Amino acid sequence: MIKAYLFNTLFLLLAITSCKSSKERNLNSQLETINSDCPSDGNCSFEVLKNKSLQIKQDDFGALYPVLEEGTSYVIKFEYQRDEIENTQDGHYSELIYVELPQNMQSIQLINDNLSTVKVLFARLCFCRGQTGYYKVTKGQLEITKNEDDTYNFMLQFQIDEVPQIITLIEASFRL
Repeated sequence: MIKAYLFNTLFLLLAITSCKSSKERNLNSQLETINSDCPSDGNCSFEVLKNKSLQIKQDDFGALYPVLEEGTSYVIKFEYQRDEIENTQDGHYSELIYVELPQNMQSIQLINDNLSTVKVLFARLCFCRGQTGYYKVTKGQLEITKNEDDTYNFMLQFQIDEVPQIITLIEASFRL
């Protein structure tokens, strides 16, 4: 009985300490840090995909969707996943933002319709009838600056008119 209690307590402590959400990753000397606030009811991630190209395609119904292919660019992928609401069917909710950047980038400053030069795509994925899918971002501001230590500061502030959104500002630092 005591062994079972100790085992369960040890297992519970291990589960609690190993399930913490990370907002900073260091993979292959690639630093990715989210500096903006993530909603407290979910988790956010920021990823730089190297040697990729973002193709924005359209299905037979006119809906947009992304295709990531091998290429010579970088694709920034930001994702917010809301914690699922317990005892709710189809309670999944997430937002994705893709940005394709040229490989030889130094600094970028784009506003509104000029965002199309780097392909900025927003997705709202949920069981939200008529309010889910992928949308091109044409209202907002993108600033990327290269620092002396070869890190980059990323800031995207944007608005989507077609559907409600939670994420409107992304600030992050990364190294290529």
